[in-house]
This record gives sequence, C-alpha cells and structure tokens, in this order.
Amino acid sequence: MKLVPKVNTDGLYLEDEVVDDAFSGVVPFYTPFSLTLPDTNQQLDKHRLTDSSSSAIDGTSSENVPAGYTVGIPVPPGLYQPHFDIQGWLTYEAEYNQKLLEAQNAYEQLSKEAHATFQKLHDEWQNKPENEHGDEPVYFAQTFTAPERRDPTAFWNEGLSAEAIKELTQKAEQQPSETDQLKQRIADLEVTLTQLMLGNTQK
Repeated sequence: MKLVPKVNTDGLYLEDEVVDDAFSGVVPFYTPFSLTLPDTNQQLDKHRLTDSSSSAIDGTSSENVPAGYTVGIPVPPGLYQPHFDIQGWLTYEAEYNQKLLEAQNAYEQLSKEAHATFQKLHDEWQNKPENEHGDEPVYFAQTFTAPERRDPTAFWNEGLSAEAIKELTQKAEQQPSETDQLKQRIADLEVTLTQLMLGNTQK
C-alpha cells in the first residue's frame, strides 16, 4: 500500500489516499449524489419536476461529473499549494497513446517485412544445391522501442500566487520557532515556580 494525492476538479491538492502499490496514472473519483434538498422551497419544487428531469434527482447525470482525481504521481517537494495540471495531463496522455499506437503499427510493419525478407532468403538458400548452400540465413528479430515519456511530476506546479507565497513566508518568519517557544514556556514555568515557592515561604 502507498499514499497518493487527491485533487479537486481544478487540480488543487486536497488530501492523501491509501491505494494499492500497483496504482498509477490519474483516475477520477465521484461523490455520491444526495437526495436531500437544502430548503422547503426546493422540496416543493421537487414535486413539480417532470419525468424528463428525473435523472437529475436520482443521480444518473451527476455520476458522470468527477468530484476530483486520484493522482498516482508523487508531489515534488517545495510546493506550498500543490496543483496538478489535469487538462495538460489528459491532453498529453491522448497524444502519447496516439504516438504509442503509431510506433506499434510501425513495429508490426517492420516485423512483417523483416520476416518476409528472411523467408525469401531462407527459401533461396534451401533451393540451392547442397554444395552451394553456404551459411544458413539468420533471422534478426525487430526490437520495439516505446516513445519516450515526459517526467510526470512536471505536471505538478505551484497553486499559490507569488504574492500569497510571500505573505505566507513573512508570517512564518514572524512566528517564533519551536525552540523559542519552548524556551519561553520554560521561562514562564520558572517564574510560576518562583512565585509558588515565595508564597509557601511567606506562610
């Protein structure tokens, strides 16, 4: 099992999800459709809906709309608000699959041509008199090379603006570190203990 990020429909990071080790790619997830309507007026309107719009009530139409995506690609370090380029990924995958299909077709064509050439040479070799045979032709199998893939982590980018990051970093700098906070707590405890000891002495 491993942790992978979940993003909303805009590609902004939501949370991590535990998935099987074999999980990869980008898969949409869906939120169950609720029949509960927020107010009384809408409940009254519900009864006025015609049969033609019943699919909106029973959830059949909403099932086709993703609530977000589970992304089997790790988030690179250093991002304040990770954002995954969903549209860019979908476009890239479609283009890559097209290139892969073209490469497979080209490979199959080359393999057929190579096999036909070998078969012709082998038939000619067999039909020669035995004293003219020479070396038997050797078939060299074609090697399939898949198109090179782009680094998938490149589809992660920063979801915050430069101004928002600057504001965050300034706030972080203004806040005392954990060590400083601990020192302050110890100092406060020492003052409290001193006051308690003085109080007991006066009694």
